[in-house]
Amino acid sequence: MALSDLPSPFAQSAIAAITNLFPETCSQPGGLLVAVYYILLISIIHFYLRTRPLAIPSTLPGPKRFPYFGYLPHVLQHWHVWPTETTRLAKHFKQTWGGPLPKFGGLPGAYFYIHDVENVQHILSSRFDNYVKGDIWDRVLGEMLGVGIFAIDGDRWKVHRKLMSNMFSRNLLRHTAAITEKKLVGMFESFDKRCSEAEVKGDDGGFSINIQDVFFRLTIDVTSILTFDLDLYSVENEKQHEFALAFDELSDLCQKRFTDPFFEIKKLFRLTHRERRIPVLKGVVDEFAYKVISSKRRCAADGSPLGPDLLSRFIDHARQNDEEISNSELRDVIMNVLLAGRDTTACALSWTFYELTRHPEVVVKIVQEVESVCGVGKDAEYSYDTTAKLKYVHCVALEVLRLHPSVTNDPRYAVKDDVLPDGTRIPAGAGIDICIFAMGRKEEIWGNDALEFRPERFMGEKDPSAFKYPVFNAGPRTCLGRPLAIMNMKLVMSMLLTSEFEIVDSIGHDGNYYWTLVESMKGGFEVTIRRRKRL
Repeated sequence: MALSDLPSPFAQSAIAAITNLFPETCSQPGGLLVAVYYILLISIIHFYLRTRPLAIPSTLPGPKRFPYFGYLPHVLQHWHVWPTETTRLAKHFKQTWGGPLPKFGGLPGAYFYIHDVENVQHILSSRFDNYVKGDIWDRVLGEMLGVGIFAIDGDRWKVHRKLMSNMFSRNLLRHTAAITEKKLVGMFESFDKRCSEAEVKGDDGGFSINIQDVFFRLTIDVTSILTFDLDLYSVENEKQHEFALAFDELSDLCQKRFTDPFFEIKKLFRLTHRERRIPVLKGVVDEFAYKVISSKRRCAADGSPLGPDLLSRFIDHARQNDEEISNSELRDVIMNVLLAGRDTTACALSWTFYELTRHPEVVVKIVQEVESVCGVGKDAEYSYDTTAKLKYVHCVALEVLRLHPSVTNDPRYAVKDDVLPDGTRIPAGAGIDICIFAMGRKEEIWGNDALEFRPERFMGEKDPSAFKYPVFNAGPRTCLGRPLAIMNMKLVMSMLLTSEFEIVDSIGHDGNYYWTLVESMKGGFEVTIRRRKRL
């Protein structure tokens, strides 16, 4: 179609612009078409120069590279199992590896994959200021995380970090333990009801349930109470709250942008179902969050006492210091804490019971320790203080997270040129990926039995260095919720494994995962819950 065939006034404006750019060419017969070719050629060259991959050392090992696209085809081929693939390549290359990528969309021009302890310490601690989250988190996950602590850098991050670090006290841990215990009692009541229904039908074999879904319902209830003092009653209603469903779908769709170089164009014009669906889900999530925030603000304005939840503490801190904190910033606080506290812990619990169904000898040791420390039956005491004394159960939690870290890969972006301790040169702007999943399986770190589930490796030892075991990050960004997550894992193991119910893997889960921002069990975890047979 010729430019003159385009509808006015677009055609007239386009022709005028081209004529002004190339007056002599356009004055010749057929000159307008030649000018259009010039513009296309210049545009292609300009696009290439702006998006060409970064220059990286030719000695850097990595997957097969293609002109301009670098190793992007390899990423796209293996993205659905990327944690496993980065583990395979780490074992194959034995050193930092990576490759060039186009510099557009969510791609930074090059990526370097790190799985060496000294390099991790360099990036997360020694040169912390040089490796940042960057603007990609806002561009990809902005509708989800906003300007919360997960996605920001600099002074704003420091303010959020300082505020939240003061909130994660032992009193908060004790409060959370009490919430979790109460929720578990409700979960057991549901189990008891369903077992009784099965028995009435003549089936004493119990009932089937997706225990991963149960753990997601448990942790959204606990985290919502902790975050904004509101119980969603997901455990009691035996279904996910509509807010949680929207939260999950929004997280999944936003994460898919990481492998879509054209997501920003699609986002701008809402060209795909994903980009049309994300604003809808954000609306559902925001409506819920802003209702909670408005309620809290009314309580503060009325002089009513604010609760121990994190949202109340943020509002109270701003009030006491005569500071302004917007509703949108409070909304982002909620989203970040929910993602950190709910999703990661639910995945960790799911993988815990996946391993325990395969290692009954570990279950026996857990029960023995729990009953000796917490007591037996109705006299048992499950609390923050009692679970803190459970040494073996603590080792089980560490071992689960070593093999099944909730966050498998941790990206950063280099502000300036740098050289890693192993001599790898990192150009400014390049992406750096801390391969947490790969490090947990690395024989050079954990020995020849690195792939075995063996909690005893941690017995009698101090908790491993965070740079060797970056499951909860390391350095200044070390996860504030680490004690909370470990405590909840220990509490759920203690109460569930000493309850009257036992858990059996119904179908023999193959251990495959579904990878988004967290590593969940693919297809959930279908188990049979039945009453424990007493001898």
